[in-house]
Amino acid sequence: MLKKDLRLCKAGQYKFVFREGKSCVTKYVAAYVVEQEKTKIGFIASKKTGDAVRRNRAKRLMREAVRCLLPQIKGNFHMILIARKPIVHASFREVEQSVLYVLRKMGVRYERRP
Repeated sequence: MLKKDLRLCKAGQYKFVFREGKSCVTKYVAAYVVEQEKTKIGFIASKKTGDAVRRNRAKRLMREAVRCLLPQIKGNFHMILIARKPIVHASFREVEQSVLYVLRKMGVRYERRP
């Protein structure tokens, strides 16, 4: 679980990111990113993804991928990750690669592991 200060919590924050952010789409994840003063991340899985069990699994996969990559991420931004339907059958490694691709594509500074 991400700490509360790293999560987007209010509807206004989500609306701002959707309105002002740039988007990027991969097979498993769609993302909106906008530069801000502090890093905050939100996760969405709509009913198109499946029932509650599948939606929760999709959000857990995305959360864990971000948590693992967070120490290497440099910069301040607000980001929303949206689960796409194929994520239901994806492995953690595939979701992590998808999130990493989105970060690189959106210009978020990233340091590779040694």
